[in-house]
Amino acid sequence: MDTGIVAYGVALPKHRIEAQEIWKTWKNIATSFFDVLSISERGVLGPEEDTLTLAVAAAKQALERSSIGTDKIGAVLLGTGTSPYATKAAATVMVDALGLPNIILATDVQCAEKSGSTALWLAAGLIESGQVEYALVIGADTMNRHTPPGMVLEYVASAGAVAFVLGKENLIAKLEARASHAHDQNDYFRTEGERYIQPGAGFYGWVANWGLLEHVVPAGKALFENTGLKPEDFSKFAVPQKTGFRPLMTMGELNLDMMQVLPYVLTPQIGDCGAAGVPLSLAHILDFAEAGERIGVIDFGSGAGCDAWSLVVTDEIEARRPSSGLVIEQLDDKIMVDYATMLKYEQKMIQSPHRLSNFY
Repeated sequence: MDTGIVAYGVALPKHRIEAQEIWKTWKNIATSFFDVLSISERGVLGPEEDTLTLAVAAAKQALERSSIGTDKIGAVLLGTGTSPYATKAAATVMVDALGLPNIILATDVQCAEKSGSTALWLAAGLIESGQVEYALVIGADTMNRHTPPGMVLEYVASAGAVAFVLGKENLIAKLEARASHAHDQNDYFRTEGERYIQPGAGFYGWVANWGLLEHVVPAGKALFENTGLKPEDFSKFAVPQKTGFRPLMTMGELNLDMMQVLPYVLTPQIGDCGAAGVPLSLAHILDFAEAGERIGVIDFGSGAGCDAWSLVVTDEIEARRPSSGLVIEQLDDKIMVDYATMLKYEQKMIQSPHRLSNFY
């Protein structure tokens, strides 16, 4: 495969809230779970932020780092499960916001938390087939705005966006192989007209990660079998990290080493970023990656399956490594807020028009 990553960009909400601050209001979980599940703090949307604004910010950074003119971008794919629109394509808003050409292929991709990974591989197919020269792919979500007050998921529901410019020239990492596994399972879902995500298995499903291994294990093993690679052939892995327990489960079942996975788990600092979660871990890896390293990606989407893929870092990484806006810098650049401010900023007390219509 000749396609790979030319550049990447990241956008995280600056406001954060501590898990203990949420617990003061609800006291609906034993605080011992905070250590067990590696829960510390998570992102809080600003009043002006949503999935689209974060996606645009990440895309701008990726385009600036790529040094590629916007006229060269032939496709923009936005992977998200929390688009501001139920039917309208949010990707078309990005065309105008970023000054992309109007002849571009613009579309949204919805595969729960793995929306970004799936969008990336669809875009790679367009490039490999010669349909476009460069593609812009974004994984973005606002899980916090779609989690109701008092639900246990509120402790981790966060937000973020990660963008990748894909092409065949000046690659910092070359895509190598992919394997997927999918079957229907209603573990987390949001139905027509609903604002809030529902956990199909309730509290037990959240703690036990119901459905994770049924998808991650066959996809991960298929990647190894299809490529002839072994876990030890990879330097680092970006894996599902809704909580800090998911990486442990993935690591154990796929025979990964602790040091291949745990240094790149960002749950304690930012929480669950949905479609941006695993791509954010990958961006953190790329911030410090060395030429020749093989990186594995295991991206699970609730009710959407798992994409397992690999990429190899090129010699270009040394000359084109980002010098600012690193993931670790954005994680450290934060403003802590209290629970009332979080409720206001994330508009948790505002009912949707769908709900208000029931009263007329």
